[in-house]
Amino acid sequence: MSAPDWTPAVGDGATVCHYSDRTACTVIRVSPSGKTVWMQEDPAVLDDWKPEFIPGGFAGHCVNNTEQTYQYSLNLEGAVHRASRRKDG
Repeated sequence: MSAPDWTPAVGDGATVCHYSDRTACTVIRVSPSGKTVWMQEDPAVLDDWKPEFIPGGFAGHCVNNTEQTYQYSLNLEGAVHRASRRKDG
């Protein structure tokens, strides 16, 4: 789903993208126009997963990183982020 196709609703999952990290969030408020959302950070706990590395390059390569899964839960004390839609979507 791309940004222009998303109609946000309270309770939806969202992700805050930092430079190289991501933070799991839940939409807690949507403006009447639907162009601004407020998201609250949630804890994300990695399920039981063990990385499998093969040697190569400078440090090696993880071959099963696409198998990672997480459990998310609400955090009513989490930091709140505001995001708004731009003209280009």
